Amino acid sequence: MEKITYRAIAGKGRGVVAVKPIARGEIVERSPVIPIAIEDSEKPGLSDYAYAWGEDVPGFEPGKECAIALGYLGLYNHARPSNAKLIRHYDDNEMSVEALRDIEVGEELTIDYDVPLWFQPA
Repeated sequence: MEKITYRAIAGKGRGVVAVKPIARGEIVERSPVIPIAIEDSEKPGLSDYAYAWGEDVPGFEPGKECAIALGYLGLYNHARPSNAKLIRHYDDNEMSVEALRDIEVGEELTIDYDVPLWFQPA
C-alpha cells in the first residue's frame, strides 16, 4: 500500500487517496477479509463496512455470505463511475483493488458499491 493512504474527504468522511501515480490495471491493495453471516452484517457498527462475499457463488459455505474487509478496503468511497474496482479472492479470503484508469497523486480512489445505496452520494 505504498501508493495510497487515507485521509478526510470533504463531505464524505474518510477516503483513500493516491500518494504516488497509479497506472490503469495496477493492483493498489490486496488485504484479508473476515467472512461473516449476512444477518451479522446488518448489526450496528458493521453494516456500513460489510461487503457481499459469497452470497451469489453456487455452493458457497452458508454463514459466510458477507465479509468485513481489513486494510483500507472499508474506507473506499462510492462513485459511479468509479476509478477502481474490487476483486474477490475467495480461496484466500482476500480482496484486492485494481485501478480502472490512471490515477494522479492526490486523487481519491473510489469503487462502485454495486448495490442500492443507503445514503445520498456526495
